[in-house]
Amino acid sequence: MKNAFCFLGAVPVRKSPTSLSEQVSTLLFGQYVQVLDQSEGFCKIIIADDGYQGYVDARCLLPVARKRKNKYFSNAMFSYIQMDRELVPIPFGAKIIDKEFTIAGHSFAVQDKNISKTLAFSPESLKDLALPFLNVPYLWGGKSTMGVDCSGFVQVLYSCFGVNLPRDAKEQVLLGRDIPSIFAGKAGDLCFFGEEEGKITHVGVFLGKQYIIHASGFVRIDLIDNNGICDHSTQQYTHFLQNIKRIIE
Repeated sequence: MKNAFCFLGAVPVRKSPTSLSEQVSTLLFGQYVQVLDQSEGFCKIIIADDGYQGYVDARCLLPVARKRKNKYFSNAMFSYIQMDRELVPIPFGAKIIDKEFTIAGHSFAVQDKNISKTLAFSPESLKDLALPFLNVPYLWGGKSTMGVDCSGFVQVLYSCFGVNLPRDAKEQVLLGRDIPSIFAGKAGDLCFFGEEEGKITHVGVFLGKQYIIHASGFVRIDLIDNNGICDHSTQQYTHFLQNIKRIIE
């Protein structure tokens, strides 16, 4: 199996080839991977969208000869797609080839209208996508509506606009154009944080008017200024601002 298709909703990508290993990312329905090796029921993979490597349970993948273009993504926090005669739960951001399609001998059919084609970017559309994630719990390696980490949240949101960001914040910060101040920022800019200069450990999406949405404990909206994020309940800084980047002009 050289290329494969993820046919389940949100599959843990692990650091080592065992179900007891740390989760480092999530493979969503419809994503493609390159399989580098397979042993003891796990595949070592490279995710096609972002080049991220890890291990997934081989039973969650279907072998394919080639990658096919996805026309749609799931825009619902939780939805279903029919696979043969069974329903598969899928999260927001799942990739969908078409309303009906066949792959690796299995037939798939969308069960509702909660799908969209790639969106044109606007502050309003960004907010519409991000706000339903409020109070989704933080999960290291998470990228689904059952749990997200900070960079996974940002990556899934930007994928809806046809932008494939790297998986981790320390790589995301290398993209885009530098913005000198939060007061020069606009909704959709990415804000990067860290305790040490040049060491990025956190990312969030600027919403404008000194507000940011980010995953910290859970997905939440907090105040931000040129020092960093201020927890509105404690009035204490929780994250210190290092960079602001504009990915979409």
